Amino acid sequence: MSEKSDYLFLSIKQLYPAFAKPAALDMEIWAEMLEPFDEEDIKSALKDYRRSDMTGQAPKPGTFRNYLAPYKRELREVDDLPWSPESYLMEQDIKAGRCKYFFPDYVSGVQYILNVLVKKEVGEKMFRKMTSGMKYRTAVDYGMFADFDKILEIVTKSKGRF
Repeated sequence: MSEKSDYLFLSIKQLYPAFAKPAALDMEIWAEMLEPFDEEDIKSALKDYRRSDMTGQAPKPGTFRNYLAPYKRELREVDDLPWSPESYLMEQDIKAGRCKYFFPDYVSGVQYILNVLVKKEVGEKMFRKMTSGMKYRTAVDYGMFADFDKILEIVTKSKGRF
């Protein structure tokens, strides 16, 4: 457990009194997921979750990750790369007059590159050690975004299941 996960669990317990301390494996997952964020980011993401929560249930790691995404500094700090590759790629297609997909398709395409193609390139063991920023940098360095139209075709045909 880390200070960040302690902070999150205490905050969750205040908002959701029925929340119980997670199992050791879940605590490890939470700690790894929270690593790139400071307490202010975690607090903001928890507020966002609370505002949109309709279930009355405490967040789970997989769900909460989506609320942390906008606060992810590690991608913003990847030197000269766009903060949001999905938005950047879609904007480029719109400017070039060739945008024929919706934004979720661009998100799926970027996720396919970062989670499938990068894993194939670097191997499972190395992939597990990589941060999102490292995956992004690797994808750019290996030119994996070069034929993004082909990636969009793949993900739209597979309906995001890859």
